[in-house]
Amino acid sequence: MSEEEPPKTPEVEEETQAASAEAAAQPDASAEELARVKNELAAKEDEIAALKDKINQLEAAATGYEEKINKLTSELEELKKADVASKETIKDLEHRLSQKELEVTRLEGSVEDLSIAKKKIEDLQVEYKKLEEKLRAFQKIAENEPRFIILNDLEEFGEMRLNQVAMKAGVSPAQAKKWLDELEHAGLVEIHGEGRDSNPLVSKKK
Repeated sequence: MSEEEPPKTPEVEEETQAASAEAAAQPDASAEELARVKNELAAKEDEIAALKDKINQLEAAATGYEEKINKLTSELEELKKADVASKETIKDLEHRLSQKELEVTRLEGSVEDLSIAKKKIEDLQVEYKKLEEKLRAFQKIAENEPRFIILNDLEEFGEMRLNQVAMKAGVSPAQAKKWLDELEHAGLVEIHGEGRDSNPLVSKKK
């Protein structure tokens, strides 16, 4: 102990020892704090690294999403084009269907007209058969009619004199001339040299 230092009391001695102990313990506390800070720093670095990995993953996913979005956008455009084409196709089909309906209507009208025409033909055929039967009956009656006989003779011989016609018909030349005049007026025969010849030549009109 120095001569200049005053003597220490027990209280001072205790304080001095406590201060010395605190000073001795101070390096240990600083080391612990440093270790704790280092640990926190390391944890933060790990957390930052994990966040960077997460960011990289998100960026990669975002790139994939962008590609998907572009693909979906392209598909959507194609679908829109297809939709427009489908609508045009539908319009075309509707137009063609309308044309077919008109054609069917016309055909139905034609079928109806054809049915009416067939009915008319059937009616005409029935009427024709009736007239044909009447004609046959008339021909049977006309076979004994003198004018019909004269026409048949002219058909067979081509031409005849008036006296020949009268003889074939079994009548007088005057009566035969009367019938020939009627046939000529009807446009069935021709009398040649009438007025100049008392026995004119007669032929069937061509």
